[in-house]
Order: sequence, then structure tokens, then C-alpha cells
Amino acid sequence: MLATLKKADTTGAYFMTDSSTWVAAKKELKNQSILFRGDIFLVNTYNALKQNGLDTPQKNISAKFIDFVAKGEGQNIIRSFGKELYGEAIYNDAAYAKKYDR
Repeated sequence: MLATLKKADTTGAYFMTDSSTWVAAKKELKNQSILFRGDIFLVNTYNALKQNGLDTPQKNISAKFIDFVAKGEGQNIIRSFGKELYGEAIYNDAAYAKKYDR
């Protein structure tokens, strides 16, 4: 994605990219700007899923991971990831994603 975004920048082309790639690359791009964002059809949310009925010694690890990611410290990591390096976070937390629930 980044290579194509850079090519669009040097050739004056339009390109659709995800917000994380944009945040990470925008300082390198001289001729690109955001034309449109925020539409529900452009939002890319992620879900954490656990397989039911799994009978292994590690069966509780996925549940613990999902619990971590869904709450407190996990959400703090998600909402602040990239701020130090890029000046803004590259991901949004669950509270932000709820605005786009259908």
C-alpha cells in the first residue's frame, strides 16, 4: 500500500488508502492530501473472536487476550499507538468504532 501511495504522490495520481498508512507516511508525501474520510463504508473495524469448544491446555489464553484488548490497558495501547512516533495515533479504540455500528 505504501509503495503505491508514494507512486501516486510522485505522479499526481489519486489513491485510496487506510488511515494508518496515511498517518505513518504523510510527512513523506508532498503532493497528497485527504479528500474524503469518515463515511461508514470506509471504516474498517476489527473483532477478536474465540473458538468455542476448544479443548487444549491453552484454551483460556484467547479469552484472556480478548479481555485484555477489549478493556482498560489494551484499549489505551490501541488508542495511543503511534502518537509518539507520528504525532497522532494510527488506530482508534472501541469507543470510536461504536459510532459506526450498523
